[in-house]
Amino acid sequence: MLSDTDLERRPGRPRSEQCDLAIRAAVLDLLVEEGFAGISIEGVAARAGVGKATIYRRWPSKEDLVVDAVVTHSLEHVGSPDTGSLRGDLLVLLRAMIEKFRRDGPLVLAFTAEQHHHPQLAEAFRRTFLDDRRAASREIFERAVARGELPPDADLELLQDVGAAILWHRLAVTGAPVGDDLPERIVNQFLPR
Repeated sequence: MLSDTDLERRPGRPRSEQCDLAIRAAVLDLLVEEGFAGISIEGVAARAGVGKATIYRRWPSKEDLVVDAVVTHSLEHVGSPDTGSLRGDLLVLLRAMIEKFRRDGPLVLAFTAEQHHHPQLAEAFRRTFLDDRRAASREIFERAVARGELPPDADLELLQDVGAAILWHRLAVTGAPVGDDLPERIVNQFLPR
């Protein structure tokens, strides 16, 4: 008689976590270097040092592979800082965004560019990168309203975009420096002392 453990086992070798990491790293590198159209399963397999069959057993399509690689890489919960003031909370949040851009700027830019052509990539970008960050900033502004730092009729939807939009504009459009002092400059502009 087979035990529950025997029934759960799949035929073949167990899946290698190291292999998964190598494949995902290859996908991310190729996305930055070649764009989505330039990624091929053959290229990923060669760069990762695995066979094409290894990839196809794990991901049914190139799109699924790219989405999984980006989602896995971006899985980080973005907390809503609570320093006791709107100014302090925004500074912590904007500094964290700058660090994310410094770590993953080329990947974020490449993935953003591709989402206009591939709806599944766009959905993954919103789900893994934007939604958590927007929720965290919304909490900051809701607490500021509750503390009386912002009026009750403040446009929280618009306020959520201000700091992030400036950072994004510098990263993706102008190429202007994103220095360590930028969070303070943004906050001082919109929340005079």
